Amino acid sequence: MSYVDAGYIIAFSVLFLYVVSLLVRRRRLERAVANVAPRGDAVQPSASQDGTP
Repeated sequence: MSYVDAGYIIAFSVLFLYVVSLLVRRRRLERAVANVAPRGDAVQPSASQDGTP
């Protein structure tokens, strides 16, 4: 195996691990948002301050 091949393997391995970490973080974020959204504790946005809808 040449050094060039080894470099490509390392680069693509790092890229693959980065993509996997992004997918895991996105899944965790989606679950966190799903857990917060149904409660309804958040303040609902109101109409504008000048009275127009």
